Amino acid sequence: MTGVAALTLTRDRLDYTKHCFACLRENAGHPYDHYILDQGSTDGTQEWLRNEYDADWVDLRPDNIGISKGLNDLLDAAGPHYDYYLKFDNDCEVTHPDTLKTTLAVAEGGDWMLSPRVLGLRSPPPHDDPILVNGHKVGALPQIGGIFLLIPGRVIRAGFRYDETNPSWGMDDVQICHWFREQGGHVGYLLDVTVNHYETTDGQWERYPDYFAQKIREGLPA
Repeated sequence: MTGVAALTLTRDRLDYTKHCFACLRENAGHPYDHYILDQGSTDGTQEWLRNEYDADWVDLRPDNIGISKGLNDLLDAAGPHYDYYLKFDNDCEVTHPDTLKTTLAVAEGGDWMLSPRVLGLRSPPPHDDPILVNGHKVGALPQIGGIFLLIPGRVIRAGFRYDETNPSWGMDDVQICHWFREQGGHVGYLLDVTVNHYETTDGQWERYPDYFAQKIREGLPA
């Protein structure tokens, strides 16, 4: 069976983490090992991860080390032997049954780095005309977001590392998509399967203004 390691960085927003982790378990349709690194949560997230969530690996850090370094630490913990690595954000709501199973089947139909189409974004990225891959519509484009990003294991075994000089809150998805395309791979959205940016981007800003204010202080563009 195809081995999958799901990699998640968490920081506060415990309600989102509980809901989105449960949705992934319910709707993945394929087994996965879950590796989680928390970056200084102070809202009970660390206690919940330690005591209640059945993760395969959890690291609870006292502060924010940044997305790129955090992802490298998760990759080190998972090791290079998985067939695919799923970058899964804790604000990704998976509502379609067999979402991971279907995304894997399409990715295995060619050399693809894929995400389901993401609903609830402020500015959904445009894509090329759809093509059929294993019976599913895929829209290719140079870069996709990392809310639900399925990465072929060959990327990790080839020595890919996130640049730890990247900004704390960005450039990681740009980097890995560019690297993959440079190696001859294809990047795109699986158009007939969707996930939600939970409560929409605008809804997240309304619900957690302090969270986003902190991100801006740490370098996220407003």
